[in-house]
Parts: sequence; structure tokens; C-alpha cells
Amino acid sequence: MDHRILVPIDFTEITENALKYAIGAAKSLETGINLLHIAENETKKITSMEALEALIYKHEGHGVSLKAHTRVGNIYDDIAAAAEELGAGIIFMGTHGMKGLQRIFGSHALKVITSSKVPFVITQDKIPADNEINDIVVPIDMASEDKQILTSVIRSSHAFNAKVHLFVNKRKDEFHENAVARNLAFSKKYLSDHEVNYTVSHTNEMDTFDRELIRFSQNIGADMVAIVNHHEGGLTNLLGSSFDQHVITNDARIPVLITNAVDNTKVDDIFGVFK
Repeated sequence: MDHRILVPIDFTEITENALKYAIGAAKSLETGINLLHIAENETKKITSMEALEALIYKHEGHGVSLKAHTRVGNIYDDIAAAAEELGAGIIFMGTHGMKGLQRIFGSHALKVITSSKVPFVITQDKIPADNEINDIVVPIDMASEDKQILTSVIRSSHAFNAKVHLFVNKRKDEFHENAVARNLAFSKKYLSDHEVNYTVSHTNEMDTFDRELIRFSQNIGADMVAIVNHHEGGLTNLLGSSFDQHVITNDARIPVLITNAVDNTKVDDIFGVFK
């Protein structure tokens, strides 16, 4: 069996929640899971392998194949490297959110994501009931890169029989309105061509886009929000540098599917486990 899902583990409840979510997804995707711990040194690498094996024993009754991997290094470089080496199609990673100085210097999770060609599902301390994914929210703004997320969204929708909700950033600006309209038209056609059931809703222009996005997602009981990581480009200039960070560490603790806004071979195959 292929093991196309990677789950970084630091032995906290947060990352074990990510593993539970990944197990639920792996059943639908008919794939296995690689568990990865990044150790500080060789001594801790040995003890962490024993802890990973114990974690596998705890969760092996769910009918999903689990494999343990450890390596010495740091999370910023080695999660992405391990994903490439293991042929991962998706990474499920738990985040502790933004606390203290992270609110100034940025989310650790976002730094890890930026170094990877493989997309992530970011979870916090809350995962959907029974690990089901029934409703996926996709923000629509003026950045053309945002369309890259649709491939993953379509495959997610097909795999989990989920409805997609396009959430449009409506603003009273002609240039912005025209760009958003083009992206919305493209998204609607792309989803329709791939037989995806979707809805369209708009902001009420009463708050920032990220806050309205999460509030809407929470109100409809969304199981996932899907966004593109814009690095230091597009979205930084359009919506503020903290948009991606606020979404992946959202207060509603909704899991977030995120991929980098880059031109690489993974863009059209970011959910290879769906094939």
C-alpha cells in the first residue's frame, strides 16, 4: 500500500488530533500514513522511535496502515524534505496556534508550509465529528493564484462527497470588483465542469475578509477552509500579511487545507492520493 499521507508528530495532543483526522481521511482515500518525528539529536531520535511505535499500537485498530519515521533536524526544513523523500501527497499537521511572540513573528505552521511543495491540512485542537468532511469553504478574492487551490478542492469534494461554498470578498472598488468577478466566474465554471455541488455567498463588508471568512465558515458548520499560501507576494499587498496566518490559526479551530502559490509539478497533482 502507498503511504501518501504524512503526519508530523511532537507527542502533544494537538498532533495526535491531526493523526486522528488523517486516519479518517486515509480510509476514504484508501492510503496509508507515515508518522514523522523530528528529533534534536541521535539520542532523542532513538527514544522517539519507541514513542512513535507506541502511538501506532494505540491507533492501529482503525484499519489504516501506519509507519514510523524519525530524523534529526528542524521542522522548518525536514518536514518538507521528508515529504519529498517519502512521496507524500498531503501533510496533516497540528498547530498550537499563534501565541505570544508568534503574533509578531508569524505562525510556525506557516513557516513550515512555505518551505514545502506538498500541500497541508492544518488542524488545531478540534477536528470534525467522526472525521467527516461535508462542507468546504473557498475564499474568492482578486489574487489570480487563488485558483490553484481548486484542484485540491475538487478532489476533496469527490473523495468525501462534500459541498463547496465559494465565499466572495465583495468590496466597493471597481478594479477589485472586476478582478473578483473574473476569478469567481472561472471558479464556478471549473467546479461545474467537474460536477462539484457548490454555493456562492458574499461578505457583508463589515469586517476584514479573514474574519468574515471564518465567521461564515463557522455559521454553516464548515469542516474545512481551503486557501493558498501567498508567501510575501499577492495577498500580502492586497489583504495584509497576516491573512494566511489568521486563517490557519482561526479561533473557530476549523481545519485548513493550504497549498503554496507557486508554479511547480505538484499544483496539478497535490492530492495524488485521490487517484
